[in-house]
Amino acid sequence: MRNLIKFIGLYNYSITFYSLFLIGLYFLVNENIILKSKYFNSSNYISGSIYNVQSSITEYFTLREKNKLLQFENKLLIDRVINFEKDPLTKNDQYDFIDASVINNSIRKKKNYLTIDKGYDDGIREGMGVISNSGVVGKIKYVSKNFSTVISLLNTSYYVSSLISNSNTLSSVNWIGENPEELNLLYVPKHIEVNKGDSVITSSFDSIFPKGILLGQILSIDKDVNSNFYDISMTSSQNFFNLSSVYVIDNKLMEEKKNLETSTDEK
Repeated sequence: MRNLIKFIGLYNYSITFYSLFLIGLYFLVNENIILKSKYFNSSNYISGSIYNVQSSITEYFTLREKNKLLQFENKLLIDRVINFEKDPLTKNDQYDFIDASVINNSIRKKKNYLTIDKGYDDGIREGMGVISNSGVVGKIKYVSKNFSTVISLLNTSYYVSSLISNSNTLSSVNWIGENPEELNLLYVPKHIEVNKGDSVITSSFDSIFPKGILLGQILSIDKDVNSNFYDISMTSSQNFFNLSSVYVIDNKLMEEKKNLETSTDEK
């Protein structure tokens, strides 16, 4: 108690000043309608800004956790597909998978490539799809006896046939040459319902990849008034910064399908 009285005695003038200042401010705001309106509008603006920031942070972490779950589920899917031929009860006669190591990888260019340590002697052929446990990596470009180069998904000239998993809408994925962690989702008509966070998967229409391999999640959706399609950006499920192991997909029915379609187009 003695210390409190001593504190008040030392700071008597300061306490009196701030008390009178706050009382005066209260009456000024309370009696002046304009100031009162501005005060509450400012308070509402600040509260709204805080809420928007809080919502954005919550949404960011929710999407990140959802992306982790999708990547885990995708890894299980890829593992199951790759292990088909090891299980006699679920043997898959259409796909073979050849494991390989990445020995060179570029991500800073507009047209990036990888090099892997498997080649013609290992069964690698031009045009085969390449994946990892996280998703799509690219497709084989050139093959030598012991090595192969891969057109990376981070290549502006490369397009992957895709589906929006929730609606099964056919689309195409491409990289525009900027952020290595983001891709563009193309040719999605505006009458299709699309939501932020929807997963995008391979379609199998190009015969390179099995259906269902994860490509990423929808990040933002914009409506271009001059186009019939959405302008959609998406995250990439594949982290190209630490890519070390891949699987090359040999679709044993690819040539049969291509030959049939070529014959059909010529007639």
